Amino acid sequence: MNIKGITKWNKMTLKNSYMFRLVMEKNNLCKPLIERVLGIKIKSLSYVEPEKSFEAKLRTKGIRLDLFVIDEDGVAYDIEMQMDNSYKKFLGKRSRYYVSLMDNGALKKDEPYSHLRKSYVIFICTFDPFGKGLAKYTFNAICNEDHSLVLDDGVTRVFINTEGDRHRISRELANLLGYISTGDVTDDYTRQLDEKVKELRNDTGEEVNYMTYMQTMMEERAMAYEEANQETALSMLKDGFPAETIIKYTKLTLEQVTKLAASLHRVH
Repeated sequence: MNIKGITKWNKMTLKNSYMFRLVMEKNNLCKPLIERVLGIKIKSLSYVEPEKSFEAKLRTKGIRLDLFVIDEDGVAYDIEMQMDNSYKKFLGKRSRYYVSLMDNGALKKDEPYSHLRKSYVIFICTFDPFGKGLAKYTFNAICNEDHSLVLDDGVTRVFINTEGDRHRISRELANLLGYISTGDVTDDYTRQLDEKVKELRNDTGEEVNYMTYMQTMMEERAMAYEEANQETALSMLKDGFPAETIIKYTKLTLEQVTKLAASLHRVH
């Protein structure tokens, strides 16, 4: 199977979100990554799910998280590998939405808010998300009138810039960012990451899984695009736009527009 426009399996690196998820399935590789990014120590991970899916409820947006992790203390971590900078101005709102989905259903009906688990959303970006040159940006809710007051809502959002200034971060994190950026192995942990990436690239079974996954994703996106165009066409038909204009802006065929118009008449 050859899918045009996607990274070849033997060229995959940790930057690619699919490879990232596979590598981070291993607790002994996932745990040190979280510790280096956040500068904390974790007892152990009790739950690791690559590509955690939060299903959409009626008329809401469903999403897939690259990596959803819960540690022994019940702290939740969402880790995203982000190579595409075309949506960087929306990263803040994306992180907000991810937190809301992670919290959804976290409390039972009669549980107090104090039981809401602590959570981190981590974006590992191969570009500078905020243009300040930092390698790490950490956000908590701070009072505008008194910056010494931090709202204790249990949510921390961290954005990593693999190309940022590494002089202000730990050596361990700098080594990790260097490996993600260039593939350079500089310590034992990056060596383990590199060995795992190479092992997976030599696994023909995983290559088939990757190609199948990418084909499915492309088909899903094509279907979503088609559905969006049909909704636009229906709205334009209701507003009295001619078929020629609808075809121009939605890229639908005359036959498709005609069928949609007929469906409107049937409803009425």
